[in-house]
Amino acid sequence: MAVVRRNPTETEDHPRPQVSPSRRGQEALIAVFPSLRGLPMPPRREAVGRSWLAAAGLVDRRVSEPHLVFSSPGGGCFVEDAGSHNGTWLNGVRLRPGERAALPDGTLLRVGSTLLLYREGLRGGLEPSPPLGRMIAPYGLRGLVEMLAGFQRIPPRNVLLEGESGTGKELASELIASTLGKRGTLGAVNLAAIPSTLFEAYLFGHVAGAFSGANRASRRVIAAHDGGAIFLDEIGELPLELQPKLLRLLENREVQPVGAERVTRVDVLVIAATNRSLEEAVRQGSFRADLLARLLQARVELPPLRERPEDVLTLVGAAAASRGFPLAAERVEVEAAERLVLHPWRLNLRELQATVDRLMALDPGALRLWAVEQVLGPPSPGPRAGMLVAEQVERVLAECRGNESEAARRLGVSRGKLRRFLARGA
Repeated sequence: MAVVRRNPTETEDHPRPQVSPSRRGQEALIAVFPSLRGLPMPPRREAVGRSWLAAAGLVDRRVSEPHLVFSSPGGGCFVEDAGSHNGTWLNGVRLRPGERAALPDGTLLRVGSTLLLYREGLRGGLEPSPPLGRMIAPYGLRGLVEMLAGFQRIPPRNVLLEGESGTGKELASELIASTLGKRGTLGAVNLAAIPSTLFEAYLFGHVAGAFSGANRASRRVIAAHDGGAIFLDEIGELPLELQPKLLRLLENREVQPVGAERVTRVDVLVIAATNRSLEEAVRQGSFRADLLARLLQARVELPPLRERPEDVLTLVGAAAASRGFPLAAERVEVEAAERLVLHPWRLNLRELQATVDRLMALDPGALRLWAVEQVLGPPSPGPRAGMLVAEQVERVLAECRGNESEAARRLGVSRGKLRRFLARGA
């Protein structure tokens, strides 16, 4: 075999940095109705329809043969109707004859009575994932699964859990504690609800006689969960003067009960949750930088429900079944299912559960468009909330002078989604 010898004076090419495995994924369509499954993308420029869906196990006689065509003129993914009988719908709007439309990540397609959600980089396999503890997430929380695998390799003692109100942070904290082997009841504390005068006694306990009415010693929350985990909710609302009292716990796992002369060592996993940007709070002077630094040993961001639309109908079905009204596909109108997937869900899981309660009161065991519109109102015009377009992102970032937290708020997405979008375009 010939040996290739390089000229010792020749300059070698510099290798490009490797792409994070978490950013890789396959382009796919996720069927979210009438059944849930992932489909590989069909060949570009090839008209597909009823037989293509049937080969994937989706029988829909309202789909034509052929029905639609996917293409990539100049990059990206585009779709056009192939002269179908019932039309092709993008995010609730029917394509005009001969119209070719771009498919940004997260676009919802309706063909016949089938709903397909486009993902440009689906993590994991095509099959839906089983529940994560008490969290139902067939596709939308695979980033959390990857994070938990890393926790098992290097277990953190402090975890910062971020996410909008109603995204399931307490359920996620249970899952994190279980993954890290912390058994027993999770000690949940709403820091925003504790009066400042009772803060130390409530968390760290007190000795007998420490204050008026303290007739006997109390271990309270943290010492009572020694060997387990505590969930400190709303840490971003903790008053500035109380924040130093958590530093010893987070750094050395030491607590000092009120009135005690010595500290007590504890072995406890601390999971702190917030729906605020703590970096922004540090810049504003309302949160201590040293406290944030200790919390950043591990960081988990839960996406809002509008960023995981492929999970919506599964969550709706689970909520209806838990109330005694299991849904059958023949009692669900595709337009009603489409409307629920496209809804922005600004209050996340709490709003979804309240919506299901109202729907089941109107039409038990069914989902029909008249009931959905009575509960949610008519659909709002314009692009679906949470969908990012490059020109819009650039404009909003410029208006916010590069402040990603403010730009994400204006765009209606999480900071994590905005960062991922910007990284893909880099």
